[in-house]
Amino acid sequence: MKIIFISREGYRLPGARVRCYNFAREISKHGIATEVLSYTDSLGALDGEREADLSLIEKVSFNYKAFLRLSKEKDSIFYIQRFNYHSFAPFLAHLFKKNRIILDLDDWEMREDPKYYFGVYPSSKAHYFTQLIARRSIVCISASIFLRDFLRQFNKATYYIPSGVDTELFKSSSNVLNSEKTIISWIGTLHKKEYIENIKFALDCFSPLRIRHKNIYFDIVADGIYRDSLVKIINKFDDCNISLKNWIAPDEMPSYLDSIHIGVLPVVNRNKFNLSKSPTKLFEYMAMGKPTVCSVIGEAANIVCDGENGYLAQDKGEFTRKMQSLIENPSLRLQFGEKAKKTVENNYSLRILGEQLSEILKTL
Repeated sequence: MKIIFISREGYRLPGARVRCYNFAREISKHGIATEVLSYTDSLGALDGEREADLSLIEKVSFNYKAFLRLSKEKDSIFYIQRFNYHSFAPFLAHLFKKNRIILDLDDWEMREDPKYYFGVYPSSKAHYFTQLIARRSIVCISASIFLRDFLRQFNKATYYIPSGVDTELFKSSSNVLNSEKTIISWIGTLHKKEYIENIKFALDCFSPLRIRHKNIYFDIVADGIYRDSLVKIINKFDDCNISLKNWIAPDEMPSYLDSIHIGVLPVVNRNKFNLSKSPTKLFEYMAMGKPTVCSVIGEAANIVCDGENGYLAQDKGEFTRKMQSLIENPSLRLQFGEKAKKTVENNYSLRILGEQLSEILKTL
């Protein structure tokens, strides 16, 4: 049995890096042959903020190239990471060559609330094809509880495998407990308006705390199509302690995380996009022994135990108070960070998740 992981994204983005490259490497340790077909790394497609520049003809061309490659695979299973334009090549190969398929979802890339014709057919093409591929998959893999429940409507053989983190790469090498300044960090891409809303929420919490604490700083490590919108918001705060940094390469991220004190994951709206997200950065914060303040909306509520390995907050007032608690109590930061690290090592390390996925695949 051979599993071919297929993504439209490249290694630099977490969807492909964690759920294709990392998963492929881990399950290969359990005797399963693997390969990664990345439309970006393997075929030269644009991804992330550059994907919008791809024309329809280019997308068809990349699918044609992928189909020619996949159609030569006799018994391989195609592991489709998310539904998007790249899904058509493996799905067509599945139809014509009878290769089995697996659908993996770690994000919501469909309309929020499509209409259903005759109560069955969704108006959203992404909805329709996601359901179709899910039904024809031998198993589905979800990265969040919300996505697990969504996919089980179409395929009962749906399993929950969160994105997790490579604890061999993400491990702290320094102690910033006694640093003269406290750095709070938000990390992520800026390809959706929801991210801008979430960052604005966090900055609204940070701003009043600056009145009391002159030595606190807010880092935003991000890039994407909404970067200019974020710059305008940051400029309105007119605070030199708020910094928008350039994107950091994945393998260099642990070094940056060593320099910060608190990670934040604010979520404003209870929509399907926010409920579906697998919080890759949360796992990385926790693996590095960093305390976090997270909104109770979304997957973080299934990972963080409030007051033990981090904080969960219901609204802006509670988010601000809990940020203040960590700012003023270095020993509490250390306590939360140690428990967060153990939580990840025991439940969300890539090694453990690789074992779980391998066991599922071996039953096919």
